[in-house]
Amino acid sequence: MKRWIDVDPLDWFYRDTLEMSRLTANLQGEEVISGLTYNVFEPGHERIVKRFITVEGQQELLIPDYKYQADNPLYVLINGVEIVPEAVEDGKVTLSNPLSAGLEIVCIAYGKPALKNIGCVESPYEGCANRQHPSAELKHKASYVFSFSHTPETCTVLGVKLKRLIVTVAAGENAQTKIYDAIADQRDVYVIHKGTVYLPYMYKDFPAVIGYNAVIRGSVQRKVETVIAESPCVRFNDRFFPNVRLRRGEFFALMSRILENIHNRYTDRQFAAERIFSRAVTDQSEIAEHWYGDRVLSLLEQRFIDGYYVFPLYADGKFEPEACITRAETVTYLNRFIEWVTERYR
Repeated sequence: MKRWIDVDPLDWFYRDTLEMSRLTANLQGEEVISGLTYNVFEPGHERIVKRFITVEGQQELLIPDYKYQADNPLYVLINGVEIVPEAVEDGKVTLSNPLSAGLEIVCIAYGKPALKNIGCVESPYEGCANRQHPSAELKHKASYVFSFSHTPETCTVLGVKLKRLIVTVAAGENAQTKIYDAIADQRDVYVIHKGTVYLPYMYKDFPAVIGYNAVIRGSVQRKVETVIAESPCVRFNDRFFPNVRLRRGEFFALMSRILENIHNRYTDRQFAAERIFSRAVTDQSEIAEHWYGDRVLSLLEQRFIDGYYVFPLYADGKFEPEACITRAETVTYLNRFIEWVTERYR
């Protein structure tokens, strides 16, 4: 199941977001809900990934570029396991106890993406267009060899095992383009081509443990090494952006059209929106003034079999059609819409 770094299990919209995130629109795997891509951060809130190999008794980690902020926390992982440090300050992390030598520590600050605003509509920036997946050359690149008869290749990033993606490059084809198109925005795959490993965008600057085969002194040998995949330009797609907004009335009109499509597909009766509105909606007259009025009020009338309304109102009974709707509210409404339609048309 796809997860987002800005959706927490304590968030009220957590379950609905995860349920919607795993839905696909077709057999090709096109996602119903996808993240917004970004690669520009607010000044002082940049994304930081720093790797250390400890020396005996080490207890402090220096990260000069990091400035402590509650909305850009620093995560500390020792050998892939997240730990809680003793203290996190500007440019420094203090661990609870001195460590033994040879441990891998990775410190990650995911940054705070910059947003552009047009009225109530917000979206993140992408500051570069020549995107390249993070890559790194293997130590034995010149003698790298791949065959299904050899020991399978492996790639692990902070304990997460990625799947080997086979990309065949024919004569005259551009290898970079083929690899770019194959990985795209996938998060759980990797490619090794002619001794260079390519990772998903989100793993830029992350240490990856690669297991591969190379011809050494005339025989095929298994090699394992840690590489840091780098790229001058990526497009992160690991955030859901739950607070990015659009207009509520327009979104409900879209759901109404989806309902009409489903109704006409699975019944022999022509779709008709509700015309009698009995629910106490404080701003009903305001909703009715807009082009989407009947569609919105019709949806607000709908109930589950147990009698509960499908779509909640604000505490004061208002719907506020021209107000912005967050992405968190969007996926919650969509998930409830699907549950209701399944109940109604099964």
